[in-house]
Amino acid sequence: MAVMKFRPIVVDSAMQELTEHGTEEFPMSMDKQQVENEDCSRIPHWHYEIQISVVTRGSVKFRTPVGEFVLREGEGIFINRGILHEIVPMENTGSVYICANFKPELIYGQSSSVIRRDYVDPLIFNYNLQAIPLQTEPWHRDVCALVLELGQINDAQKYGYELEMQIRLCRIWHLLLVHNREELEKATVITFSDKQRMKTLQTFIHKNYMEKLTLAEIAQAARVSRSECCRVFKRVQHTTPMHYLMHYRIVQSIKMLTCTELNISEIAQQAGFSSSSYYTECFKSKMHCTPMEYRKQHGNAVRPDLEKGRGEPGGQ
Repeated sequence: MAVMKFRPIVVDSAMQELTEHGTEEFPMSMDKQQVENEDCSRIPHWHYEIQISVVTRGSVKFRTPVGEFVLREGEGIFINRGILHEIVPMENTGSVYICANFKPELIYGQSSSVIRRDYVDPLIFNYNLQAIPLQTEPWHRDVCALVLELGQINDAQKYGYELEMQIRLCRIWHLLLVHNREELEKATVITFSDKQRMKTLQTFIHKNYMEKLTLAEIAQAARVSRSECCRVFKRVQHTTPMHYLMHYRIVQSIKMLTCTELNISEIAQQAGFSSSSYYTECFKSKMHCTPMEYRKQHGNAVRPDLEKGRGEPGGQ
């Protein structure tokens, strides 16, 4: 692992970040990002790694599906895997944040472990824990302090530093679990059958989102009833099939807003919305701005030379 340094955020047409975070042997990276750099800010992106960021200078705005958070020096944010997010500079100059990006395997080890079953998957797959601002509570400060320690250990790279980093990641994870226990215990155990059904349902939605889909058609893809389809989504995704469909349509429309010159009506139609007005209503509810405002702010956010996508948003 290298000493912390600035890394440009490069994405494909599916908004998946292409940067490699760590290695197969140690799937983690520590980065120091300068917010005013155009290769870092105003670029919507997602990645399979979990991210925990802490502002070390100035103030930074993080945009996520659950809200916008202005973080000041010493404050941070947890962003779950697969969650679309972007960083926006504030009026002050010279803002910097550091971030730990890591795959959950670094916490649970073996894929069949009890750690994964009881303490990692419930957090990763919890729809209500897509992003957690770390600003006000004493335990928030503890997490941010541990992230700063991770940066120091990473830069010093003394013998056994990978173990020291893993220990601190586990302490961070324990804090997240303990202080979100009530939310996590609402979720039921996800069975293999549910996972397989969810995979089938998601694949059907991803292939047919541009069509006028009904709950019955979605349920039929997995050969289950409409009520069971809703229960599967509730158990696994903590949302409804139609809300998931709407979210996916918005993500697809963002690609068209940033990569094409299609007008709003054409984008609404191609993304599967019944009208441009309904599309605008849904988009504003999710992204806190209109599609046109988003296009003005983020046009050409996706690099034209990387227009062929390699993946789809995951995680939630």
